[in-house]
Amino acid sequence: MRPVHTLPSYSFGGHEIFDTIGEYTKQLGKKTVIIGGDTSLSVALPFLQPALETAGVEVLEVVHFGGECAYAVTNELAKKESLQAADFLIGVGGGKALDTTKLTSIALGDIPVITVPTIAATCAATSEAIAIYTLDHTFDSVAFLKRPAVHTFIDADILVKAPSQYFWAGMGDTIAKHYETHMATRGRDLSYNVQVGLSLSKMCAEPIFAHGREALTANEQGERNRLFDELVMAVVLTTGIVSGCMPGDFNSTIAHAVCYGCAEDPHTEEHHLHGEMVAYGLLVLFAADKQDEELSRWLPVYRQIGWPTKLSDMGLTKEHIPMIVKKASSVRDVVISPYVVTEELLTEAILKVEAHN
Repeated sequence: MRPVHTLPSYSFGGHEIFDTIGEYTKQLGKKTVIIGGDTSLSVALPFLQPALETAGVEVLEVVHFGGECAYAVTNELAKKESLQAADFLIGVGGGKALDTTKLTSIALGDIPVITVPTIAATCAATSEAIAIYTLDHTFDSVAFLKRPAVHTFIDADILVKAPSQYFWAGMGDTIAKHYETHMATRGRDLSYNVQVGLSLSKMCAEPIFAHGREALTANEQGERNRLFDELVMAVVLTTGIVSGCMPGDFNSTIAHAVCYGCAEDPHTEEHHLHGEMVAYGLLVLFAADKQDEELSRWLPVYRQIGWPTKLSDMGLTKEHIPMIVKKASSVRDVVISPYVVTEELLTEAILKVEAHN
């Protein structure tokens, strides 16, 4: 348990939220470097840069993050003169760009970070956690900021225009946060912070159960409405708060483990999104944990929204099960489970899910 826990600070709305950026940058300094990807920078900079200019902040450089959050990338970024001269960093984009910015800030001695998510796919913008990969896109490890981003600007006018598959996958990842944290903490003596996170985690699942399809339709049509806004907040903010309330190992169990197992297949890893595979993994969690009512309750929602309900939806077959369960039973995510997660248990659970299709 971390001795200090800082809750995320955020602004939510349309493009106008950047008008207040000076209220936060004045506490950080006058020089920044912006890190992001080409597409994310193209949609955010027209609103971000004028606001920074008005706030009297000098942008020393705009840097492309390189496509992967890896130590090899962030170590090179940290050597750049512009970054060494910056008072704070601004990360713009999806999870990998934001995590690259966060990891670079650590390499620079924990300088402050502001985040601007341009897709609603993860809670990277508000979470202390950083998912690190190798340059060949293999998962490496997780690192943590000492505190979350100083401030996160959640511009829903940008997010609603983003490709809907990211929000689709983000919701799938988000619902798992509720069930995995409750599984990981079962039967344990829980701190206040963990109890807060568990209470809040319901908001990661039930709003999506009730309104996920409507919110996704808004994204597909590129038109914001109340449901889209609320579920964006579930993905980007609520999950980040829950994650921050939990000791690291409490954040994932079987759903993420199965995701990593599915990603062992190169074609699946390349053509299917992380949150999509986590959503499938959650069905396996329900089956393995004998949460049969939840499995039956969620399957119609999965079919309505289009999340995978069987191996073939991810280009996999039953022949891939030994590969999936070998990896899933070996990753750290299952260590915190309330019982031993074996290859046999996961195999039975996957076959049980297959039988529902």
